[in-house]
Amino acid sequence: MQQMDSAELALYCPELLTLADETANKSLLQLSCAQFWLSSTDLTGTQLKQATSLYNQSLTHFLQLMLPKLKYRHPALRIVLEAPLDETGQPFESFVAANEFQAIKSHHQKMSGTGLGVSLVAARENSGKGRDKNYPPEGIFRSVTVSLKQLKFNKDLQIQLTLQGHLMQGAAELKFASASYPLLYDAASSYLWLMQQAKLADLELPGLFNAELADNKLGIYSVTPLQKNKQPLLMIHGLNSSPLIWYELTMAVLQDEELKQRYQVWHAFYPSGPPPFYNSMRIRKKLDELHHMLKAEAGTEVLDQMLVVGHSMGGIISKTLIQNTDYLLWDLSFTERPEQISDAQKELDSIKDIFIFKARPYIDKVVFVDTPHGGSESSESVLAKVASWFINLPKNFTLLLSNFILKLGPDKITLPMREYLTGSGPHSVQVLSPRHPLLQGLNKLEYQRPIYSIVGSDGALSCEDEKSCSQIS
Repeated sequence: MQQMDSAELALYCPELLTLADETANKSLLQLSCAQFWLSSTDLTGTQLKQATSLYNQSLTHFLQLMLPKLKYRHPALRIVLEAPLDETGQPFESFVAANEFQAIKSHHQKMSGTGLGVSLVAARENSGKGRDKNYPPEGIFRSVTVSLKQLKFNKDLQIQLTLQGHLMQGAAELKFASASYPLLYDAASSYLWLMQQAKLADLELPGLFNAELADNKLGIYSVTPLQKNKQPLLMIHGLNSSPLIWYELTMAVLQDEELKQRYQVWHAFYPSGPPPFYNSMRIRKKLDELHHMLKAEAGTEVLDQMLVVGHSMGGIISKTLIQNTDYLLWDLSFTERPEQISDAQKELDSIKDIFIFKARPYIDKVVFVDTPHGGSESSESVLAKVASWFINLPKNFTLLLSNFILKLGPDKITLPMREYLTGSGPHSVQVLSPRHPLLQGLNKLEYQRPIYSIVGSDGALSCEDEKSCSQIS
């Protein structure tokens, strides 16, 4: 084959795809031919498709021989995989062929990608330290594409096959003598392995009814590698829910050639029992910390173009990222301004952050999905009231609020807010009432960024202007 020119290779190599022999000899012949063909000259579209199929088919055979040990020894053949480290320089603990992972829902099957190489998913445990804190606790899962690095004979005439693993975080190319071709980039399979391990469904009901059990899981978790040059796409779930609700949207992004190159996907998790204004404060802090960390590492301007998608109560939390409250929500709740309060300094800063906040400058736009901007009538139903009896709030919230009110004095709470701020404080179902003063106050504030609404309805919708249209629930 070394003596063949590109025209001869174009005639000879495609015939190898139809060989009946299923041994390593066939795969070696296919891989060698594909390697020479890809190195010979720029290929036409059809030729590249044939060469890619030949290359990937033969590589798949050798990976099947060596997985999961990453090496294979035989008197006539030795195969070794040079495994990549993750983006922080840590080694992976296991590798699985990407074709082992199938979509959770049958109508959302994983699409086959295009490009050279065979896709694996690499995994290691989450250490809970450093950057790992911003990844799902189930583990670190990454896309790896395998290519041929070297094929040679040793002095004993044993064939030595060295494969190279590439950590895939975006578009990459494989260089040959005369041309470069795109590597296969399968971003979805690593997410599917995460979904197989995910225990988030076990936190949905405790997050609502016994938030103490899920409170330490609150955070922003990236399901793709954190990168300083990709636009963040943050998804915030709603009441009695978890990031599992974003499965289909996440899969759609990770399987779209343009979107997976553009976005890094982040999921917020919070226990949904506490009121949304309290959870909003904590989500904002986590988001500020993550954004600051990436910007401090020479992050590019795309980090300041974050797209936020909020579902249901997650849309209420999303609103607080693009609104300036000044004293509006505070004055609806208390008769004295913060600077007039002297007896609750320990709690004051946290309480202020709940009621007084500014739009985050790094948010570019927000999409609301079925968000009850004006509250939900169902929050005042008999069923909701019965459910409310079983909602237990976390101690960090109840102690913060009760200590503040004790020092401030209950007489300093405005009359409309006394039913919500006395005792152990309000829970999320109460705050979603159309009567709630803070929910009404939030609707009076202007959005500081463009917003879009996705609303399900069984009848006609109408609105008179941009403001009223944005408040459709």
